[in-house]
Amino acid sequence: MSGARIFVLQLKDLIRTGIFVLVGLLLIVFLVWVMLPKKAASASEVYNPGTYTAQIVLHSKPVNVEVTVSTQEITGVTLTGMEEAQEVFYPLFKPTMSFLSQEVVRAQTTDITIDTESAMTGEILLKAIRAALAQAIK
Repeated sequence: MSGARIFVLQLKDLIRTGIFVLVGLLLIVFLVWVMLPKKAASASEVYNPGTYTAQIVLHSKPVNVEVTVSTQEITGVTLTGMEEAQEVFYPLFKPTMSFLSQEVVRAQTTDITIDTESAMTGEILLKAIRAALAQAIK
């Protein structure tokens, strides 16, 4: 009996220790819950769905660049409101927009390489597309 020890534990000490352990665990769970991202599904939702517009002024009259998006992708890019006089003075706008529309929807980005013969027109249109997309981003 020389190596045996006897411990006397009081019930109130056990209850107090149990409560402190429980409060500590709840505090740890709460802190982990607060630190986690709020909505994991929002990472896949990049855009607010809809059609967003940016204006370009050509020959003193506005032309609209419309970008249509779903929650996850760019679904369309169009040039609207271009009058005949503007088409005459800016003949590269429609073919360049047609090319950019296909490429932006295919690549899902505005980082597109533009032909050197329509570089200025392409940059103007890409700037408008980016402005419209900026409105759509969550």
